[in-house]
Amino acid sequence: MTYNKIRYMDIIITSPSLNPKVNVSGISSVTQFIISNNRKQNYLHFELGKKDKEKGGWHRIPALIGKYREWKKILSLHPDAIIHYNFPLSKASLLRDPWFMRYAWKNGRKMVVHVHGGLFLTAPHIPGILMRIMKWVFGQDLPFIVLSDMEKDILTERFGAKKVISLPNCVDLSDAAAFEKEQVLHDESKPLRIGYLGRIEPNKGMTELLVACQKLKKERYPFKLVIAGKEQTEGEYLPQFDQWLGDSFEYAGLVSGKSKCDFLRSLDAFILPTYFEGLPMSLLETMSYGVTPVVTPVGSIPQVVKDGVNGMFITDHDSDSIVSAIKRLDEDRSILRKLGVAARETIFNQFCPEKYVEKLNSIYHLAN
Repeated sequence: MTYNKIRYMDIIITSPSLNPKVNVSGISSVTQFIISNNRKQNYLHFELGKKDKEKGGWHRIPALIGKYREWKKILSLHPDAIIHYNFPLSKASLLRDPWFMRYAWKNGRKMVVHVHGGLFLTAPHIPGILMRIMKWVFGQDLPFIVLSDMEKDILTERFGAKKVISLPNCVDLSDAAAFEKEQVLHDESKPLRIGYLGRIEPNKGMTELLVACQKLKKERYPFKLVIAGKEQTEGEYLPQFDQWLGDSFEYAGLVSGKSKCDFLRSLDAFILPTYFEGLPMSLLETMSYGVTPVVTPVGSIPQVVKDGVNGMFITDHDSDSIVSAIKRLDEDRSILRKLGVAARETIFNQFCPEKYVEKLNSIYHLAN
């Protein structure tokens, strides 16, 4: 990877694999965006997190021991590097990451912790040991990056964090900007083309999406569901979508680069019936193409999507809510267009890559 000649700092940044063929991860997408757009810094990527086909649980312990040795080595090889630690608030991360963080802190390393939402950010009840871990981490005197002002309030009020900065995720807008100039209008005589991009797993609302599409199919309602991403458990959902929906379903596989751009350009609406979330990159990417988001108002999503203004809210764990939203957008394409235009304007007005990089660099200078 090439960088500009001016290098302000060496930065070790953690995330799962950056190869979209072996790992579908929003954090990896954020990390790739940062490395590609922040050319003033020299990033050293440290891969931490299992690949999609790797087993989890106790099977991961030998690999984690190896990763811990690698962590100590990269820190010793780059003693002056700042650490940009990406920290999703999942159970696996809460049990793993504090060990890596603690080693860096004990050795006096400068660090920024980038929090990426997750179940335990907003969960009403957090098991005792996990709550103690979170309070210990967020009690450290260092900068914490969160994805919205809502998350900033939670970290401050619930977990006692003192130095919290809101920095919503951002996306590359170059292809989306070119797409706007083409003035492409979707043919309203064709079935509504609904897309999903991301991990194909229960927590993303895949069961409810399948049931909703079955109901639409039973009513002979015209639509096309296009899914791009990777199954958490192979064979859990994709065969069922294919079996029950037939020619109303298309699996686009893993998309990146040009194939992702083509996928985003083809959609009328983006569906995300997720149970919990941070601020998904897939949401920002689809909105930048003028695709109308149909999403659950969880995590930091309501900080970007406003119901009836630039998108449509659905209820989590509720297939009928999905059915109603799809029918409304299909039966009144003027609403679809209006929400899509507003969604696009939201991203281009509020998510400028240059401003994101500028603010991120200022946060690095706060690292202790």
